[in-house]
Amino acid sequence: MASRRCDVIKPHSVPKQTPLFNVILLAAGGFFMFVCMDSTAKFLGTVMPVTQAIWGRFFFHLLSLIVFFLVIKPKVNLKKNFKVQIIRSILMVTATTFMFYSLQKFDLVDIYVVFFTAPLIVSLLSAYFLKDILTIKGIILMLLSFGSIIYSLGPSMKIFSLDLIFPIIPPICWALYQFFTKVISNDNDPFAAIFYTSILGAIIFSIFIIFNWEPLEKNIYWLYLILLGLAGFISHSLIIYAIQLSNLSFVTNFQYSQLVWSTIVNFLIFGVPFDFNKIVGVIGIIIFGIMFIRTEGSKK
Repeated sequence: MASRRCDVIKPHSVPKQTPLFNVILLAAGGFFMFVCMDSTAKFLGTVMPVTQAIWGRFFFHLLSLIVFFLVIKPKVNLKKNFKVQIIRSILMVTATTFMFYSLQKFDLVDIYVVFFTAPLIVSLLSAYFLKDILTIKGIILMLLSFGSIIYSLGPSMKIFSLDLIFPIIPPICWALYQFFTKVISNDNDPFAAIFYTSILGAIIFSIFIIFNWEPLEKNIYWLYLILLGLAGFISHSLIIYAIQLSNLSFVTNFQYSQLVWSTIVNFLIFGVPFDFNKIVGVIGIIIFGIMFIRTEGSKK
């Protein structure tokens, strides 16, 4: 997830010289890879401890990133906004940890639906701390989006279960992550952000699994762990390049494609049948969410 999913920069119109199809392909592909990563994590949680899956996600993401730095040699400033980068990394590692545990307890689509409370939380934080006041239309769209989330979840979530904390923590952490990104929007280096997140996660969970490692039943599970980290690296990279070709305001619209991808994967891979009410709710989240982004983005 997303993401979890892309860093905040000042929105502007898509440059005319940029092939629109390329941007769409990169953005949609990046968010699709997030769903692939989460789906793989959901499966791995059934054949190994979740902590080992989290370790694979960060460790092999870090290795992919190091290879990328050595081969492509992008301009990355690891010193800029160091303290904020560490705070954001802690938030992202926390979000990923709770996300992976959520995948073992809840339906894939439900988790994504809950996750899309994050943009609403970011807007509330920005309104209070950054004085980025919401418009009346924005408030109405926010309420409609939240209503769609509640409608989509319906009775499927365990409202009175302590397990509910697992899917609730990731969007809160992600919202705080995005908020801190917004604070340093003009000085944000997205590759530095994912570097610190991957190295922090790799260190923490490498230490943990040294004392708690359980041998894998099949060697192919190693391949899944590698693919897990690689999917994380590819998803972030595609979205970063999509933003560089256009802008965050345009690319952010495609984050809602995760609801479509997760619904399809849920049916094809995990055998969960389509639910009419959930689909109606998901459509509402997508429509009102995109309208909300466009409405609030047009203020700047």
